[in-house]
Amino acid sequence: MPVLSNLPIRLFVISAVLFLTLPVMANELKLTDRTAADIELDEYRKPTEIINFTGVEKGDKVLDLLAGGGYYSELLAHVVGKNGKITLQIPKAYLSFIGDELDKRLANNRLPNVSYLLSEASNLHLPQNYYDSAFLVLGYHDMFFTDGDWDFPTATVMPQVAKSMKLGGKLLVIDHQAAKGRGSKDTKTLHRIEADFVIDDLKKYGFSLVKRSKLLENKQDKHNISVFSPKLRRKTDRFVLLLERVE
Repeated sequence: MPVLSNLPIRLFVISAVLFLTLPVMANELKLTDRTAADIELDEYRKPTEIINFTGVEKGDKVLDLLAGGGYYSELLAHVVGKNGKITLQIPKAYLSFIGDELDKRLANNRLPNVSYLLSEASNLHLPQNYYDSAFLVLGYHDMFFTDGDWDFPTATVMPQVAKSMKLGGKLLVIDHQAAKGRGSKDTKTLHRIEADFVIDDLKKYGFSLVKRSKLLENKQDKHNISVFSPKLRRKTDRFVLLLERVE
């Protein structure tokens, strides 16, 4: 019968389609053997999907800029493997917020391919033409205001970041979405910034948008209250952008 004779071909086509639509997991991403606090964050940050979105591979060199307590640095360390390198960068102003989190994360050389870099905006001490990609998670908005000893402006920072990346290197930016038309006006008060503003701003430093994702979208967030509001804590509407250094 014609229908039966075509069955193997049909099954092959269906299998191929299913295979192509399955999510691809980041290579060797370990979600276990981490702190309870990190594992709790996984639900809200979706790290496997995010790292897969960026295309980070074994052997890559990755800059984790304004890395906080190093949540992504640890995950990336497993993805890039022993031949890859992760630079975990923070300025001194972050130390009072992260407590002993970094000490515990890096204790006893448990992440041998992670280098801890304490540096300031005026000189980040980054190598040139070195990184395959850079992560900037929930930190871009912080570059648009000053507060006490906090001063980390994009005009100073991003040219250094661009020079540290290889041509074609990928930059991941995740941040809290601001209301349409607000640009960078709510960066200090609400800790929000508008995705379209970020894309345009990064063009000045030689970056071009490759793609964006709705992985961390929350349509219930009206963009008009602080990201630290108890009802929105860790559940804000966050944009996910992947850009490429093109010049």
